[in-house]
Amino acid sequence: MKMIFGLDLGTNSIGWALVEVDDNGKPIRIITMGSRIIPMSQDILGNFDRENWAEM
Repeated sequence: MKMIFGLDLGTNSIGWALVEVDDNGKPIRIITMGSRIIPMSQDILGNFDRENWAEM
């Protein structure tokens, strides 16, 4: 049994999944998956978008 661990890194979230694959790399089933939302206020996001690191 082979497994692939995948990550999806976003600006406000992180997603992940563990998938079982056969010997040819074809997905068989999702073993587990999840995500985490990183809450940020609008003023912090605005500074992040403008790259105002000193104000964070």
